[in-house]
Amino acid sequence: MVHHGALFVVMSLGLVVAAGGELPEQSSLDPWFRLVGRMHPLLVHFPIGLVLAAAAVEAWRWARRERGVSEFTSVAMLLAALSAVGAVATGWINAWQEGQDASSTLSLHSWLGTAMAAVLLAAAWKTRRRDEPPASTEARLAPARVLTMASALGIGLAGHFGGELVHGEGYVEKALFAALGMDGSDGGADAARSEVAIESDGSTSASAAVVVRAVKAGTVDFQTQVLPIFESRCFECHGNGKRKGGLAMDSAASMTKADDDGVAVKAGEPDASLIVQRIMLPASDPDSMPPEGERLTDAERDLIRTWIKEGGVMEAVAAGVAAAPGAVKGAAPSLDADLSRRAAEVAQALRARGVIAQPLAQDDPRLDINASLATPPFTDADLAMLQPAAQAIVNLNLARSQVTDAGVAGLKGFDGLESLRLDSTGVGDAALACVAAMPRLKVLNVHSTKVTDAGLAALKQATALERVYAWNSQVTPAGAATLASARPNLRVNVGQE
Repeated sequence: MVHHGALFVVMSLGLVVAAGGELPEQSSLDPWFRLVGRMHPLLVHFPIGLVLAAAAVEAWRWARRERGVSEFTSVAMLLAALSAVGAVATGWINAWQEGQDASSTLSLHSWLGTAMAAVLLAAAWKTRRRDEPPASTEARLAPARVLTMASALGIGLAGHFGGELVHGEGYVEKALFAALGMDGSDGGADAARSEVAIESDGSTSASAAVVVRAVKAGTVDFQTQVLPIFESRCFECHGNGKRKGGLAMDSAASMTKADDDGVAVKAGEPDASLIVQRIMLPASDPDSMPPEGERLTDAERDLIRTWIKEGGVMEAVAAGVAAAPGAVKGAAPSLDADLSRRAAEVAQALRARGVIAQPLAQDDPRLDINASLATPPFTDADLAMLQPAAQAIVNLNLARSQVTDAGVAGLKGFDGLESLRLDSTGVGDAALACVAAMPRLKVLNVHSTKVTDAGLAALKQATALERVYAWNSQVTPAGAATLASARPNLRVNVGQE
């Protein structure tokens, strides 16, 4: 009779191998497959925690020369192996259902995760506790511990690649190099982070222009009308190194690449373009975009449709158009040691609050802060956390937060701020009086706010300001034109250009 444990290993390995195989292209069970696939983030953390804990226990016992595998390790590795099989299966289903592009990061995550599930099964078998001669127990002790340590290393690495799929490439490395005071960049990562398009004109400078295709005349201007929508509603998941669902909307190659689901932008055919299809879906549909926050307005949808109908041209744009660091002309201010220390402390406190806070680059301790996804939403009281590092903050995203005019008025002294997002908040004209005094502010986003023409007029004093996004606010085309006439180099987008 085949031992029950051996049968368990064979069956589990079969599930792991099957998970990596070909999946059917269409099925009436697609909604259920989608649901199962989205269980992957829930399941994947369970084996990671179990294996790391088991590895720590065995490392301690190994150092103390204790005999035998601990009872905890035996149970933890069995549970980790079972949950890893489920995590692998749901991961493959999720990649299939969500249309993940076959990037090298996804391949590493998928296949390393699959391999580690198999290793975990072997480790669970070796670490099992059973009645047997002491010599047999001792003989499998070393292999059991080696497999446990290898499982911890491998599953941690697989988890790292999974994190890069969500947060962008180099997510951990950038923070590590910054903490160590090292320059770990290769000259291209930071450029990719700040550039809006992908196909370079051959220059390696981070300030070089990027050319996607030759510009074709049309009624919709990509840079001033379409790009701001992508920046404010799409880039959190599909830009600046993030490729959720395999789509990078700051990449012409990704936007025009066809896969099993279709192509994001099919020039001249908006109805055949996945972007249009997804933004037109009802909010109740799980594939509707954007998945969170307010729906795109009819005017925004029409702009995107018209842009694609006219060819979907992504014109040559300067690096930094997506509110990237260093947007203001002139050398960036250097930080003294005390301010650099305070910036690091503020970033750490913000991360504990659920805010994305990170240095601009490995060798630049100035801060890029995104509080738009914080839970519970960021408030005026939370803004006080920023004050110790006020002069070190370059990009501040407060979109969809609960900050008010009073809170924004407290942002005095933020002299290094270059990009400020207040969109989809309750701020109004009073907030712009403080904003106008920011000497380096170049990009301001106040769409879907209470800002009016009167508040907009205060921005005449904002000498560095070059772009204001104010659609769905109470700013009128006449008010925008008045400001533009006073400041010829300032572009105000009210969604009607």
